[in-house]
Amino acid sequence: MTKTIKKIGVLGGSFNPPHNDHIRIAEYIKHRLELDIFLIVPNALPPHKDTCHVDFSHRRRMLEILTEKYSDLNISDIEKDPNVPHYTIDLIDKIKVQYPEATVFFCMGMDSLIYLDKWRNGLQITDKCNIVVIGRKGYSIEDSNPEVKTYLTTHAVYEDNSDFFQKLNEEKGNCFLLKECFNDVSSSKIRQEFEDYYKTAEQHTDLSEYTDKFPYSLTYLDKGIIEYITKNSLYKKRDS
Repeated sequence: MTKTIKKIGVLGGSFNPPHNDHIRIAEYIKHRLELDIFLIVPNALPPHKDTCHVDFSHRRRMLEILTEKYSDLNISDIEKDPNVPHYTIDLIDKIKVQYPEATVFFCMGMDSLIYLDKWRNGLQITDKCNIVVIGRKGYSIEDSNPEVKTYLTTHAVYEDNSDFFQKLNEEKGNCFLLKECFNDVSSSKIRQEFEDYYKTAEQHTDLSEYTDKFPYSLTYLDKGIIEYITKNSLYKKRDS
């Protein structure tokens, strides 16, 4: 018998590249909120980022490498079209069409919440689903834009609230704030390490020969991801 899907977690992003904390966050939220499935949604054309020059197929493949040991995480191709920008408000509609009976929990870090008002209809996302916010080191809810602070006065549900778990049964309207805090991983710093590496190395076959070249990346990237990046010369400086 097919299990009824009642609660879906969604983590979207460019995943450029995907790192270990993406998986740690997804796994933590899935188990903490007792979600039925968790979707990781790579974005082919992030509307607010001009640094995503690595093809969607490469970023998806890296996600496959990273999640192959996690049978409870699913990669969705719902935003694979590179010809149009993809917005979260539209993503939620698409997911609700696929899973019309399920409650959707869109997940983000505190670093995103604090300027949610700058997203396209960002403060209206909870008109369609629930938001789940995980802590990120270096970011505080006190840093939120004024419009976000006002929004939180009516939508925030803190983890230590007595009605926290009761609210999880509501279809939409809530912004759940979890206490757990994760690293603020810099994808740009990771990409820069690889760009610097390519300037001095043309052949890369044995990872052990050049691990000292990636002190930051090795902290947050799976070994298989580093091997994939170097094998395919990803994040090599583009010719101007």
